[in-house]
Amino acid sequence: MRRTLNPFILLLFAIPFLGCQKKKVAYDVPPWILSMVEDSKNTGIETDFSNILSDKRVPYIGFIGSNYQKLKIDILNVQKKDDNLYDVTGVSVVKGNRCNFHGTIDVIENREFNHPTYGVDDSMKGKFKRRGCSIAKYRFEEDSNQRGSGVFSGYLFFYWYETHDNKIVYDDIDDHSDSYCNNQYVGTWQGNRTKKSKPCAWGQYRVPNSGDLDIGAAEFSVNPKYSHNGWEKE
Repeated sequence: MRRTLNPFILLLFAIPFLGCQKKKVAYDVPPWILSMVEDSKNTGIETDFSNILSDKRVPYIGFIGSNYQKLKIDILNVQKKDDNLYDVTGVSVVKGNRCNFHGTIDVIENREFNHPTYGVDDSMKGKFKRRGCSIAKYRFEEDSNQRGSGVFSGYLFFYWYETHDNKIVYDDIDDHSDSYCNNQYVGTWQGNRTKKSKPCAWGQYRVPNSGDLDIGAAEFSVNPKYSHNGWEKE
């Protein structure tokens, strides 16, 4: 006679397994981020990401709205408040309308790549301890006293690597690659007056979740059908 296992016993076996599955990516992050953290694992790290988050080697490229209206973002200052939270000030410009914003970046997960690459001709091989990335949430509130102000909120993704003297620095190892990008923001903007939301995104070198806006191969290049939305001045 075949014996069947008690359902309660089966549940005891299943619970630990499900727990391990959830640890793969600890937070309910959007698909565009999940695609960028493949072949990585959760990692511990104690550092100040301010220098990476405030990096100005290239200006941010961004859009707002379904018509891909050009959005200019300038991060003016980033200061660490505690282990994961950063205080941020900056400026946004849309159609010549300028708003000052203040808000936070909350780093929710750090990850390390299992099989990192080493740049052109493996030129960086042996020159770093590990390469990784971080996932964060952001909320930037524009000055409500300024015209056309609102609130930016969403997710941020950025790359870093650790040097042999234990410094965490901006990862530009693959900046030769056509698809290279860093400090990628995706979310929405909600107007203070209208309460209507618009999709928005910005980043360095490339714009995440930008549909057919970017038709460039070696670098960002605006699709001509959107050039009249503030991009003709590029």
